[in-house]
Amino acid sequence: MQKLIAFTLLLCCAQFVHAAAPRDAAPNAELPHPLSASWSWSLPGKQCTESLQYLPGGTSTGRSGAQQIQSRYEVSALPSLLGFYRLAETVTESNNQPDCAGDVLEVSDEPVVRFIQFSPGRNQLIVCRTEALKECYGPLKRISP
Repeated sequence: MQKLIAFTLLLCCAQFVHAAAPRDAAPNAELPHPLSASWSWSLPGKQCTESLQYLPGGTSTGRSGAQQIQSRYEVSALPSLLGFYRLAETVTESNNQPDCAGDVLEVSDEPVVRFIQFSPGRNQLIVCRTEALKECYGPLKRISP
């Protein structure tokens, strides 16, 4: 009798898992990371705009004020328990001009680590120094998918 109950439970669980699996998803199909897009932000009180483009292959381009850079980046696939994605960017090319905040990013082998958090609709994001809502800027708005 116990074997029959165990078998029935196993059969029900197997059908539940099969029903929960997406039927139209291609095997090994990966959705693009929500960061993979073009983003824009204007510094409050200044006539300066920052535009960033993150490509799915792990490269990015950026323009902020007079600054133009190209980078390699790695971003965590899932957010932390605090809701932040870890983003590490390594500048590979720079024109050594100041950005909207007056900072100059130079080519380096050392990545700059930041933490990003998306709005619920994933059409905006903020960029923070740590996994906390302090020392952040944004929101950057998605300008293309």
